Amino acid sequence: MKNTNQNKKLKITQSRKNDFTYVLCDDISPETLKRMYVDFNDLNVKNMDTLHLVLCSNGGSPSCAYEMAHYIRNYARRVIGLFPSITYSSSVLLGLSCNQLMFGSFGAWGPLDTQTPYYTADRGYDYDSTENIDACYKALIDYGVKAMDRSVGMIVKRTKLNSADSIKLSKHMVDAVVQPVLSKIDPNTLGAYHRGSELASMYGVRILKEIMKVDFDKAWDICYDLTKNWPTHGFHVKKKELQSYGLPVKEPSPSILNAMDAMKFRLDEAKPFQGFIDGNTVLSTMSKIAA
Repeated sequence: MKNTNQNKKLKITQSRKNDFTYVLCDDISPETLKRMYVDFNDLNVKNMDTLHLVLCSNGGSPSCAYEMAHYIRNYARRVIGLFPSITYSSSVLLGLSCNQLMFGSFGAWGPLDTQTPYYTADRGYDYDSTENIDACYKALIDYGVKAMDRSVGMIVKRTKLNSADSIKLSKHMVDAVVQPVLSKIDPNTLGAYHRGSELASMYGVRILKEIMKVDFDKAWDICYDLTKNWPTHGFHVKKKELQSYGLPVKEPSPSILNAMDAMKFRLDEAKPFQGFIDGNTVLSTMSKIAA
């Protein structure tokens, strides 16, 4: 998704001295990383007391998200993440770097599993979750084991073959189904997907350790669960589940909640946007976006 927000300078006002609001409603990429650098450099304000970070992103580059999380901390002492809509994939890494997390009624995170580009002759280039091929491999193994169990019992019951011969026959039957599929899984692709899956997890662990000062074991458990324990890349992980990890989820005030809910639909319909927003308070800032 191309960032359509050009280098437009905004007049910045704050609710308190050194409090600012930054909106990132775009993919995470080298372009948006550079745009963030330009925005913060143009503003030229060091030691922000609080940065309100409004996130609505489909994700993108985990490496760029990791750099963004650290870059923001060069300027802001405290970061409050505001999530009016769904934040997916590598943009979740930015959420992990926040001191507080506030969600609108429709706000959630997607799993942390990253997307890998692939090519097919009929569809061209598309993206796939790094967890999909691993899930396929595990499903085939699970199917093979269960099919062996069932077929051996049926063969012994319905024929006069002994157990050893029944196992051999069952193996041939199961191989005829499983092997054609397994043969299509390229070992290099399987390895690349596995390493790609670990990339986002390890960046998440580092963000929690380096920025949020979470111990390694807890950081690993959080990032492993966010990566592995959800059925699809598009699954919505809501605030109560995130709170159960020990993440700093805070309930927004009714007025901020209403503003975030109105903002959600505007952001869904809007072109990509990134930049500081003027407003006397966080509420008025969000109300301007929602209007």
